[in-house]
Amino acid sequence: METTLSNGTAVKAELKRRQRKQPPPLPSAAGANEMNDASYQCKVDNSPIAWDALPIWHAFSLSSDGSYPHVKVSKRQYCDLRTGKAYSAGSGRCYRIIF
Repeated sequence: METTLSNGTAVKAELKRRQRKQPPPLPSAAGANEMNDASYQCKVDNSPIAWDALPIWHAFSLSSDGSYPHVKVSKRQYCDLRTGKAYSAGSGRCYRIIF
């Protein structure tokens, strides 16, 4: 409870707490043996670009053949799409991948 003055008189006001809305759960997925295989075709730039020039949320590879794709998730981090782990990076050159 909080006490405040309104026109020279003390008034007690209760603070209402908002209940947080629960986000919906993830949908259930079938086992890997029940899933279909998928393959994707993409284009890989011929020349490397600087890490700072790569926009956030763009896919890239450290090799010119486009193998082992990553995604830049912030100015200083990228995510490995094979493992899902995040790694730090401050500079370097990479090959942009366009799906």
